[in-house]
Amino acid sequence: MKKAINATREDYVRAIYILAEREMAVGVTQIADRLGLRKSTVSERIKSLVADGLVLAGPYKAVQLTERGVDVGKKLTYKHRIIEVFLTKTLGMAKSKVHVEAEQLEHACSDEVIKRLAILLENPEHDPHGSVIPKIKNWNC
Repeated sequence: MKKAINATREDYVRAIYILAEREMAVGVTQIADRLGLRKSTVSERIKSLVADGLVLAGPYKAVQLTERGVDVGKKLTYKHRIIEVFLTKTLGMAKSKVHVEAEQLEHACSDEVIKRLAILLENPEHDPHGSVIPKIKNWNC
């Protein structure tokens, strides 16, 4: 049975997923910058993500997501971007404000809620910022 992933670990996995999505070599510095944390803090967390089977990392090597890590990162990104669409299209929130709200809600919304939001929104392909909403095949990450 897979170990449950808490919101903090999810934030790290999603940050790595987003950085890799942008075709960046993902290192501790880039992750720290994205999350607004110290490199030493990120280095310690990366070790636990390796132990959890979500990340591959080593000295002087880029941080990479495992297959499971990619699945988790993609799913979180899907949730985040669907929530951003909902907040702008349905609730009329400004595009500039939805990212912070979605950061919080992506951890709180169940898969069922997100699937229903996607249907309600007619399965959008892009978030309000123009980023592609990834397709999810496997919801059992």
